[in-house]
Amino acid sequence: MDKWEVVSRRTILDHPFIKFRVEHLRRQDTGEEMDYYILEPPVSTVATVAIDSDGNILLTRQYRHPLRKVIFDLPAGRIEPGEEPEVAARREFTEETGCTAGKWEKLGYYMPYPGGLLSGTHLYLATDLKEHPGGQHFDPHEYLEVVRKPFTEVLKGVLDGEYVDGALEIGVLLASFRLGVAKIAED
Repeated sequence: MDKWEVVSRRTILDHPFIKFRVEHLRRQDTGEEMDYYILEPPVSTVATVAIDSDGNILLTRQYRHPLRKVIFDLPAGRIEPGEEPEVAARREFTEETGCTAGKWEKLGYYMPYPGGLLSGTHLYLATDLKEHPGGQHFDPHEYLEVVRKPFTEVLKGVLDGEYVDGALEIGVLLASFRLGVAKIAED
C-alpha cells in the first residue's frame, strides 16, 4: 500500500458550515508530491426512514439549490456539537415532520464521498409514529412539505432510479431489508 505523508496543510475557507483545506502530500517510497483538497463540514448528519402504521414512508419535499429543483428526501439534519446521533435524529424528525416515533433502530452510517468529503450520515428507522403536540418547528430559511407515500412504491422508485438523494436511497434499501419487504418491490 502506498504510504503518503502530509507535508503541509492550509485552510482555504473556514466558515461555520464548511471548511475547505488543501494538504500537500509526499509519497514516502518515491518522493512523488501532490495536493489533495478536502471539504470538511463541522458536523455529521442524520436522516430518518419513518414508516407509519399504514405502511407509508414520510418524505420531505423541498427545494435544493445546488440541483436547482425540488426533490424528495428524508427528514434529516445536522448533529449539533456534542449531540448523540440518535438524539439529533429524534430532534430533526420532530422539527421537520411534527411527529414523534415510539421505536427507533439504527440502520447504518455512510460517507457519500470518502475521497474528499469528511462527513457522514447516520441513518435511522422510526416506527410507531404519533403527532407531536407542538407540530413542526423549522430552522430559519427552511421550507418543506411532508409527503406520505407507500413504502413499497418508494422502494420501487429507488430501484428504478427515480430519486437523487443518497440518504433516501440508502435508507430505503437498508430499511427494506430490515423490514423484510425487499422482495415486494421486485414483483
